[in-house]
Amino acid sequence: MNKAGILSLLIFTFSSIACLAQNSRVNSTSDFTVQKKKILQYLQTLVSDSMIITGQHCGNGNATEQGYNNYIDGLFRSTGKYPALIGLEYGYSKGNDLSFINSFALMHTEKGGLVTITWHADNPWVEGYNCRWNSVENKETINFTKLVKNAPDSNEKTSYRNELMTVGLALQELHEAGIVILWRPFHEMNGSWFWWGPDELKSPRNNKEFRMLWKDMYDTFTADMGLDNLIWIYSPIAASNWSAALDAFYPGNEMVDVNGVDIYSPKPEFKDYDLIKSLGKPVVVGEIGPVKETYGNFNALETLKQLRGKAAWFLQWSSWPNAKVAIVDNPNAREMMRHPSAVTLEDIDLH
Repeated sequence: MNKAGILSLLIFTFSSIACLAQNSRVNSTSDFTVQKKKILQYLQTLVSDSMIITGQHCGNGNATEQGYNNYIDGLFRSTGKYPALIGLEYGYSKGNDLSFINSFALMHTEKGGLVTITWHADNPWVEGYNCRWNSVENKETINFTKLVKNAPDSNEKTSYRNELMTVGLALQELHEAGIVILWRPFHEMNGSWFWWGPDELKSPRNNKEFRMLWKDMYDTFTADMGLDNLIWIYSPIAASNWSAALDAFYPGNEMVDVNGVDIYSPKPEFKDYDLIKSLGKPVVVGEIGPVKETYGNFNALETLKQLRGKAAWFLQWSSWPNAKVAIVDNPNAREMMRHPSAVTLEDIDLH
C-alpha cells in the first residue's frame, strides 16, 4: 500500500472506531484501565502456558512502510502467518511523519494485534539528529537534570522537550483512537552507545538522574497529557562486559509495568531471565536478533524454544543492508510461526 492509501485508511479508521475489533480498542479512561489489566494478565497467562507472542520490528521512522512490506507482509507471504506484535519507531532520524507511522498501529490493532513503540531520542547536546553518543566518553557534558520540566531554560532543554511533546502528541493520536501502546522508552539505558546511557559501566553514578528523567517523561505523559493508554516497559541490554547491570537504572515498580531485555547474540538465549524476573513484573524480550557472525543464520524455531515459558513476547529487530536480522530473513521462520507455542495475529484473544 502506498503512503496516500495508508493515510486514507488512517482518516477512515479514526471515523470508524466504534466498528473496530475489541481486542485492542477502547473508548474511555476506565476502559483503558480495564484493557491494560487484561493485557498484563494475558501476558502472565501466556508464560504459564509456555506460549509466546511473536513480534517483528518494522524498521526506523519513515522506512516503516518498506519495513512493514518486507518484514510483516513478507513474513505472511513466507509462512502464512502474521506476527501478533509489531514494533514501530518514532525517532532515530529527523523528519519522521509520526501520524503516518501511527497508521500502521491503527491497521494492526484493527486486526486485533498489539503494538510496541520505541523512541530513539535526538541527542540534545549536539547539532543534527543523532541518538548515538557515547555516554561514558561524554559524561562531563551530559546532564539529565537539565532536560526535565522544571529545569532552567537552555538550548538542550528546548531541543529535548520539543521532541518530547511531538512524541506525546503522536501518542495522543493513538489514545484518541482507543489504542493501548506498549511504550518502551530509553531502551538499552545500561549500554554506553546512546546519550541516555551510564556515565560509568561498572559503577554508574548517574542512576538517580536517569530515574529523574524517566519520571519526568512519565509525569509529562500521564499527568500532564492524560496518556493512560501506555504500558511502560523497562528494557536494558543483556548483561555483558560492555554494559552496566540490568537493574542499575530501574525506575521503580510504580513507573514500570513490564520488564524486558534486549538480546543480541550468536544464537537465541536468555541468560538474564532470573534477574529480570526478580524485579517482579511480567517479562518480555524487548528486542532480539543475531550478531554479525550469525546474520541470516539465527534459528527462529530455537528463539521460540529458548524464550517460551519465560518471556510473554519477543520482538525480532528488522534487517538493514548487509544485516539479515528479521524473522523472515533467518532459518525456520515457517516452523516457528506455525509452532503450537507461537501466538500469531490470528491467535490473540483479550476478551
